[in-house]
Amino acid sequence: MNRKNMIWGKVQNPIKITQDEKFFLLKKIESIIAKTTKIREAVSRIEIRAGRVYLYHLYEQIRAEGVTYTAPLIDGKYLEFPYARITIYDKYYRRCSLDWHRHNNQWMTLHEGSLEECIQKAEQSDWFE
Repeated sequence: MNRKNMIWGKVQNPIKITQDEKFFLLKKIESIIAKTTKIREAVSRIEIRAGRVYLYHLYEQIRAEGVTYTAPLIDGKYLEFPYARITIYDKYYRRCSLDWHRHNNQWMTLHEGSLEECIQKAEQSDWFE
């Protein structure tokens, strides 16, 4: 293939978020999630790091005799898994992407829009169960 014909895409990096902005962002996300039904029931923990918002949920594990889990169990019966990831590209939360965590530990982008749109899309999407 001729190098002149190749199109190079620019990889966008998430924004850097200060501690004060993390606090404000967390409160904003919690207020948006409080208005939803499916996500409010599914998400057990919200974590903000490196310009991304990670939503986690718990799965109940049936403990079989002699089985050891790679991650420690929470309360002796729950494992925590990633539910969704929202990557933030601007300080006003208007450019974000909603990602779904695949079984092979890769993230797949499902939607791009504002922070509110991404959370609403996760609420409506069948990918997040």
